[in-house]
Amino acid sequence: MFNSHYYRQCPAEHYPYTVQPGDTLNIIAFRLESSVTRILAANPGLDPNNLQIGQVICIPSCPPNHVSRIIERGDTLYQIAQEYGVTVASILEANPGVDPNSLRVGQRLCIPQIGGAPDVTGLRETITAMQSDINMLKADSSVQKTHESNYGNSTQTTRVSPREIRFEIVPVTFAGAYRGHFTASRRYPYYVDASMGGRRTINVKDNFGVWHSFNYKEQTPRS
Repeated sequence: MFNSHYYRQCPAEHYPYTVQPGDTLNIIAFRLESSVTRILAANPGLDPNNLQIGQVICIPSCPPNHVSRIIERGDTLYQIAQEYGVTVASILEANPGVDPNSLRVGQRLCIPQIGGAPDVTGLRETITAMQSDINMLKADSSVQKTHESNYGNSTQTTRVSPREIRFEIVPVTFAGAYRGHFTASRRYPYYVDASMGGRRTINVKDNFGVWHSFNYKEQTPRS
């Protein structure tokens, strides 16, 4: 029999946090950029005066009608506002205490959604239909079948933001509009082809199982 304090299935837009020695709700809220009120609301029955080491609690990522955004290298509030189609003022209002001139890599922001929560009616059916069409196209594509055969078992992964793809073992990033094909912060399998005349090809599989190829020129070592 397991103790429910040490096993939690957190709801959507929440993530689990394991209580550490010395933790209080105030410390947890400050460290995770949340609030005591929101943490208590996400954990009915939680006794703030009797936290147990190893206890798992659910931390709300963002309030309703907001999405979570992790700060990455080079981000500014203006760029993020443009990316989501909102104003800098609305982001600051949703994130009290954030210094727009001192953003930290890894910091979590809550971005308000225009018009509230999106209408997802029929969205699942649309995605299923899209995936079915893509699978048929992949089955007719010799390039996709070859890539899957050659690289499908790759264990190398990369991180993606809406503006760029960064690879773990390759000193290069690719800029572009990747929203829809890739999900920010999710990791994707990729494979790097051998050098051919000073050029390499990186093959990456996206959300729909489609392989994409990116070419770049190797840097010549300086003597």
